[in-house]
Amino acid sequence: MYDFANILFAGPCNRFCPFCIGKLVPAEASVDNLDLYPPRGTFDFIEVVNREGIREIVFTGTTTDPQLYRHEARLLTLLRERMHPGARFSVHTNGVRALEKIATFNRYDRACISFPSFETEVYEKMMGSRRVPDLAAILRAATIPVKVSCIVNEHNASRMDSFLAECRRIGVRRLVVRKLFGETREWDILRDLPVVGWFRGNPVLDCGGMEVTFWDFGASQCRSINLFSSGTLGTSYLLTETPQLRRSLPGPEHPDGRVGEKEGGTSIEGGEIGRVVTSRTPEVTP
Repeated sequence: MYDFANILFAGPCNRFCPFCIGKLVPAEASVDNLDLYPPRGTFDFIEVVNREGIREIVFTGTTTDPQLYRHEARLLTLLRERMHPGARFSVHTNGVRALEKIATFNRYDRACISFPSFETEVYEKMMGSRRVPDLAAILRAATIPVKVSCIVNEHNASRMDSFLAECRRIGVRRLVVRKLFGETREWDILRDLPVVGWFRGNPVLDCGGMEVTFWDFGASQCRSINLFSSGTLGTSYLLTETPQLRRSLPGPEHPDGRVGEKEGGTSIEGGEIGRVVTSRTPEVTP
């Protein structure tokens, strides 16, 4: 049973996070797909989602933001048409283009915005830009539930109380405070908030009516499938530990347009987890 399924986009980004997880993904698995419709492996991805009954489908990225994908609305329409009726779609974005693309943003069932600070200096250290998205305006314009995701490190840990207060003030209802992957330092934060539950191995806290989850990737009990921009379907929640990336490398092209495996790879039959790159784009309804 998988908890969710990610569609991973790759290419140039509008933010320059020093801790970007995409830097740890092999380059051959994270090729630019921002102008490719549909993304490589889309139909194998659909087949697996339908077969496994996966409910949560997420548009996200390795080295870029999913709202930079040039066919975002068109792909969302295709997936709603081809996937089972219980599928729910969300976008995990940095929010930079949310207002500009608010009509598309609101076509999802829900959204998550990566947002580490309201302070320009802190935001620049963590996101590589001094242009802080107007989170309050995004929340006002949104017609779908919006969760905020805040990476915590040495730049914003001491400011967490004021960050929580501002989130509450502008109407954030759900916040996830995330430790960086592989982080061993402990932060003196959130200790005074009561634990009201647990989600996938992580504590859920109450902050004056705002739900706050303290997320540790290492402790999280999640299972996901991930469609990398290369077309590889991976089965590890932690992208850097995806076994299919370690054993699946490009090989000779088959007559049907698929790319084969080098020795030691996995099956390329439709819907199998493994290397499923499609070198020619199948025809789909516009």
